[in-house]
Amino acid sequence: METSAFIAFSGTLLAIGGLRPLSAKFHLLDLPNQRKQHDGAIPLIGGLAICIGIYLSVWLTLPLEPTLLFLLACAGCITLMGAVDDAKDISPWLRLTLQALLILILCFATDISLHQFGDVLGIGNLTIPFPALSLVITVIAVCAAINAYNMMDGIDGLAGSMAGITLLGLAVLFADTMPIISQLCLVSVIALIPYMIINLTIPPFKHKIFLGDAGSMFLGFIIGYLVLLGSQHLNTLPAFRPVIALWLIGLPLMDMVGIMIRRIRKGQSPLRPDRNHMHHILLHAGFSARESLLLMVLVDIAIVCFGVFAEQLQFPEWLMMALYLLLFVVYTLALSYAWKLGRWAKHIKNTRHCPSAKTNHLRHH
Repeated sequence: METSAFIAFSGTLLAIGGLRPLSAKFHLLDLPNQRKQHDGAIPLIGGLAICIGIYLSVWLTLPLEPTLLFLLACAGCITLMGAVDDAKDISPWLRLTLQALLILILCFATDISLHQFGDVLGIGNLTIPFPALSLVITVIAVCAAINAYNMMDGIDGLAGSMAGITLLGLAVLFADTMPIISQLCLVSVIALIPYMIINLTIPPFKHKIFLGDAGSMFLGFIIGYLVLLGSQHLNTLPAFRPVIALWLIGLPLMDMVGIMIRRIRKGQSPLRPDRNHMHHILLHAGFSARESLLLMVLVDIAIVCFGVFAEQLQFPEWLMMALYLLLFVVYTLALSYAWKLGRWAKHIKNTRHCPSAKTNHLRHH
């Protein structure tokens, strides 16, 4: 494992150094605009570098089983699609169509699909009786994972942190039943570290890079498939029960679904980008980017750890589903009232630091 980790880390770091000079030539730069508030043109090479680091490590140190090969091949295709999207801006519906196609190819190649939900209602295992319906639900589920992490890529370090937390949870759950997949998860976490260090400009690094759609789609695709593999495998004992997948994806899934519900209620497209995610609201409330990152990471760690421990202790599936739905309702309500709470928190914070803050607060709002 030490060799795998070293290759993943050094491979990603070297790939970042090699790709940075090429970012302008291939238009892989993120320029500031009304929705993207950062300074200067930032290279969108983090995802490509992570992909290279993982591929090198897997190719050189892990047994190349068919499932692993098919997963990495399809994940590579989605990474290239994300890179094209970073450079050219693919329409959301075309992007979804291509994602669905790659998911179907992987499902047919590995004979994995979402065919059962487990005992989430307390009345026995719920299965999907029709293969065609199973494939449709599988596509929706993996697309949800892809876009959940894509929507999390709003402040430095957030999408990478969320993906890393999920992958660590998966590594623990896969350790006994599918050790090679567990190693893949750990290798992926190691490959994330150089990107995170540079993205957060931790010394000695001063020039940040972004994950890009290539990276968030790659990570979301890998995670989306792995939660299927772990909970739906027909030939081996499942690594975990289906309801645990909700807890593993945790905060990104809640945030995406909550935001989409709000957009639909407003008569907007659920895929319409905006600045109403929880990390945007925390920034508006006066928290710094690092404070917002820390808060969301701590919440996600709690959610994922609870899911892992509940699986190991074999909590009833219906109870895990009920608790997840309760947590989702609380989160959705928090999103609904977050702007009001954010303005109140910002007002209190400004008042504590500056006697004239009340006047300034009213003038700007």
